[in-house]
Amino acid sequence: MSIEKVGAWSLGDGVVPRLNATVNRSEGATLLFLGDLHLDNPKADRKALRRVLDEAVAREAAVLLLGDVFDAMQGSNDRRGSKRDLLARYTGRDDYLSALVEDVAEFLAPYAANIWVLLQGNHESAVAKHYGVHLEQLLGYELRKAGSSCVVPGYQSYANLGFTFSEGHHNHALVPFWMAHGHGGGGAVTKGVIQAHRRAVTYPDARFVVSGHIHSSYFVAHEQHRLSQSGIPYDVEQEHYVVGAWKNEHVPGSGWWVERGHGPRLPSGWWASFFRQRGTSSKESYASANPVRWEFTRAVP
Repeated sequence: MSIEKVGAWSLGDGVVPRLNATVNRSEGATLLFLGDLHLDNPKADRKALRRVLDEAVAREAAVLLLGDVFDAMQGSNDRRGSKRDLLARYTGRDDYLSALVEDVAEFLAPYAANIWVLLQGNHESAVAKHYGVHLEQLLGYELRKAGSSCVVPGYQSYANLGFTFSEGHHNHALVPFWMAHGHGGGGAVTKGVIQAHRRAVTYPDARFVVSGHIHSSYFVAHEQHRLSQSGIPYDVEQEHYVVGAWKNEHVPGSGWWVERGHGPRLPSGWWASFFRQRGTSSKESYASANPVRWEFTRAVP
């Protein structure tokens, strides 16, 4: 049976995924954004990931996985395949994809109650294209059997955070955000910031944007001049967060990664904690219309 509440969070209804929480100025609700786990690859740091997930359980955080939970490159006729990238536990089996789902589901099962969103990544979409198998859907099914309430909305999606306050006159607030596995190559110089500019234009209603894919972490803000529903102009920053990867392909000797000139990648995600906004503001301020503040900090092992 799935669990529809963890910590301050409960699962809400809506066209897009919605998480609800009751917060005040001192007691908040926490999310953990992770992506690019590549758990079935021997270069994935499972020990480091387990430490962060254990902390998520201790903090009663809802976990959102932003795709590429699987590496899944050792299937038949996969030109990216390499024998050294096949974990020993998968050898001797002729049902490679089934073995991946069983293994990854077993690893994540202790954290199933905290995992509430599971996006598709490009590694999962490649498997769906060539084999007609949606690994993220199968994993979601297994996690729900283990107690998860996770939704699997696809490669990208808007989502809403709904907040109720335990004090004051403003009883409700809604914080929309955009989440995606990610796009582009994440250049060594630009680190994918060009994609953040594009998302700022395409998804203007998101208060913040979280993505992955480029195996490198950063934060950047884009200033926007908006108009409220009541016709009042206001200035606001749209925040863009990118999670790091949990697979480090930087083996200095040789290989595709170093031949492309890429350096090491350290595992990381983002914690996001939400509270009621402190103080009072005039009607012209955005804070008054949406009295929620949030704090993003790096999630590192």
